[in-house]
Amino acid sequence: MDFFAAGEAARHRLSVADHLLTQTYPLVKDPKLLLAVLQNLVEAVDAGVTSALHAEVSGKRLMAMPPDAETRLTAFRQASQRYGIDAEFFRFAEELRETLREHQSSPVEFVRKEQLVICDDKYKVRTLSEGQLKEDIHRAREFIEAIGNAGKVTEHDAVATRRH
Repeated sequence: MDFFAAGEAARHRLSVADHLLTQTYPLVKDPKLLLAVLQNLVEAVDAGVTSALHAEVSGKRLMAMPPDAETRLTAFRQASQRYGIDAEFFRFAEELRETLREHQSSPVEFVRKEQLVICDDKYKVRTLSEGQLKEDIHRAREFIEAIGNAGKVTEHDAVATRRH
């Protein structure tokens, strides 16, 4: 996978998340569908980070592509200023991943007032709602667009450098 393929994967996952939330969810009104939206958002953000890191590798600012999503996010922190990404994005990305992890290890989940409620072993509660995920999709879209815009310039510079 290269910069462009990873960017396309990020846009595709974001499109799937948006479609699930804006088209499918209003028809079926099953809050468990919100988990599929969350999963696609996590994958979209990871693909966006991967796209940026491919540009960093091709520009020789990063030696190799990190193997897993958490390591990629950590590596991207160091390059984030080049893409105009602030610390708030990293809190957002971690929050998405943490919510998904809590769902995967949750002993109890239930639906209440059109929200999916996720409880951990100590009954710490986390909720997923349509409104919250709409905001998350908007934030992810801004991130992916910023990566795409800045990355195209970075990728172009890397190609120009290799030619000379």
